[in-house]
Amino acid sequence: MSFNQNKRSRGGPNWSELKPELLESIASKLSCPDIQRFKSTCSSWRNAAEYIKSGPLLLVPSTQEDQETIRLGVFSVKDKTTHDLKLIVNKSEDILNSPEEIHFVGSSHGWMIVVDKMGEPFLWNLFSRDRIDLPGKSKIQGLPKSLMQSYSPVTKQRFFIHKAILTANPSCTTENYVVVIIHDFSKKLAFCSKGDGTWTGFGDSKDYYDIMYSGEMLYSLREKATIEGWQFSETSSDPIKKLCIKPSFNANMNLSSDRCTSQWYLVPSNGEILFIVRYIGEFVNEKCELLCEAELPDDGDQICCYRTIKFEVYKLDRIKEKLVRETSLKNQLVFVGGNHGISLPFKDYQGFKPNSIYFTDDYWDRIYKDYYYGGHDIGVFSLEDERISEVYECDSRFEPIPFWVLSN
Repeated sequence: MSFNQNKRSRGGPNWSELKPELLESIASKLSCPDIQRFKSTCSSWRNAAEYIKSGPLLLVPSTQEDQETIRLGVFSVKDKTTHDLKLIVNKSEDILNSPEEIHFVGSSHGWMIVVDKMGEPFLWNLFSRDRIDLPGKSKIQGLPKSLMQSYSPVTKQRFFIHKAILTANPSCTTENYVVVIIHDFSKKLAFCSKGDGTWTGFGDSKDYYDIMYSGEMLYSLREKATIEGWQFSETSSDPIKKLCIKPSFNANMNLSSDRCTSQWYLVPSNGEILFIVRYIGEFVNEKCELLCEAELPDDGDQICCYRTIKFEVYKLDRIKEKLVRETSLKNQLVFVGGNHGISLPFKDYQGFKPNSIYFTDDYWDRIYKDYYYGGHDIGVFSLEDERISEVYECDSRFEPIPFWVLSN
């Protein structure tokens, strides 16, 4: 697969100086992915298309070209249409045991954070085709080279980085931006700033679950629902911890651990921090009934894959240092998965369901455990009736793993 850098001509007309009304007229006639390409051109074009609210797009395979390749597309929840990105990637020889051509580990500010089949990370804008290489897997300070060398190619690609986010859109700033990752089996934190040649580790612990950036602050979520706040400074090589809250939190005890697992997310919303708990049934049959492993049918005809069964939403009370249960998103839309957590006002986005959580599959411990499923756990959960409904039809293995993509 080829990745093309944008090269702007030094001569010719300055297209950024077109009149706003002309740009708005052009933007109004574009498809969802073309709007994203339009916005990524320059600030004046982005401002002209700002009123067009397509919402996050779902990165999906648009068609399977043949047995060896997959064509990428984006699905618009707004118009229920899959748009071709005209990007073709090679399929893995064996999805469970051999590395993929590209493995997505994050989505932030319209950019995908990608790990190639050699385990090397880079930033990739699906719409502009811009690519920015990141420091390699051997450039993490404090990570023994012998440990990385002991990993298989599949392990290096899929478990070197668990999640990655950007603090700003590289397309929209001439200033610094930072890439933050949760990495390795210990799930530690590391970052690199624009132009850095190495990853710098930080944080007092391991077992980090999620990261988000909001209001000039990086927030990290680790064991026991501990929420930390970090600030990046020009005067310090390491981020400075400004916040550490250890709120009391008890997971839903009505769901047994042999039938269900949970995943935690941080999402910025209207100046607040939402702590979201996702409950996933380990084995769910066609009637949406939770089973334990001992109850699985013996004949093998029925596939009981994992599926999300519910969500719980909490708001962080910084003063009292506790998590407060919320039964409404206050007319916000929330998007979680492998992407940076997103919260948007429902009134600005047609075609979506109010007070709902849109989710994609990021159960990494099991996504690559079976040939029949993985990546399939996609849907929308309504906080009003606590029901899950379909967003995109998917009842089998999904390649590549779907992600929400939102351009600034």
